[in-house]
Amino acid sequence: MTFGQIKSIIENNLLETYKTEKEFKKSLREFKQNVLNNKSMSKVYNLYDQLSTSQGLSESDAKEFLEEGINLIQKILPSIKTPKSITENIENKYSDIDTVVYSNMLNLLERIEAKKKIVKILSAEKKTVSENINIPIKSMVSIANQTLNNYIDNIDEESKKEFLRIISEDTKSLETEFEVIRESTISKLNSILEKEEENDVKNTISETINRIKDEKFDQLNLVKLKLLEKNI
Repeated sequence: MTFGQIKSIIENNLLETYKTEKEFKKSLREFKQNVLNNKSMSKVYNLYDQLSTSQGLSESDAKEFLEEGINLIQKILPSIKTPKSITENIENKYSDIDTVVYSNMLNLLERIEAKKKIVKILSAEKKTVSENINIPIKSMVSIANQTLNNYIDNIDEESKKEFLRIISEDTKSLETEFEVIRESTISKLNSILEKEEENDVKNTISETINRIKDEKFDQLNLVKLKLLEKNI
């Protein structure tokens, strides 16, 4: 099994089990054991992330970035053992990187095409988060109600780190954070509600406030609530 397949399975497990607390905690424990607590695994995991994320590099720098990344991965890989708990077969989201990393893949045309695809990604403009984002309240509610899968696919690297922080942190401290953000979000929405004149928008805001008040704590709701609160 290639590292790209392992990484895809780990990420899929985290995304697919978040709805069930027991299963999510199990996946989280496995993630800590297999990645966070394993220096070699963590380094290669991070390198795969970097090689699959836009960096805003020139084509020449992107090619050099790719070569350096591949060399580092190939040096570390021999010290990594496939986690015993990983047995599933799902779509490999990192097949292009695997094609370049593993020397037993001898189809030269495939390797050249894979490199071109990776360089194109590395050359793409790096995503940034604007400090002041003016989003209509209906759009905010829509964003806050996205599935976790769509959320992860579209967030920037800084937000991904925040997501990993949330799923790795102690539940009690996260519950406290959830309550603080809940109060802040409701306060902001109430301020908007007082100034709003359109009835349909006022109804949407009121419904959102009531939903937030009734919402139970879990990691997914914390992620969505943080995103909503940040963009109000």
